[in-house]
Amino acid sequence: MRIRPSLVVALGVGYVLGARAGREQYDALMRQAREVRERPEVQSIAGVVSAQAGALVQRVRSLVGGSADTEVESASFSLPHGTHSANGVGVRAN
Repeated sequence: MRIRPSLVVALGVGYVLGARAGREQYDALMRQAREVRERPEVQSIAGVVSAQAGALVQRVRSLVGGSADTEVESASFSLPHGTHSANGVGVRAN
């Protein structure tokens, strides 16, 4: 794989600008990220995503462990009411 000179220059510029921003800017960014993570709305969404991920893991385990032909049709994954998929189209449970 060939490394392009423009990539090296871009990484160098990013490093210099990041170093000039300093520790204060880094701390400010981390503080803002922490504040967002601690918001009740974000915590609620994180809980829903975690629960759905756990359910999805259980479904995959049952598919792998059992007969895939019969269980694939019954497996479904849906987002909470009022949410949308990544492309903005609503998702409905089967």
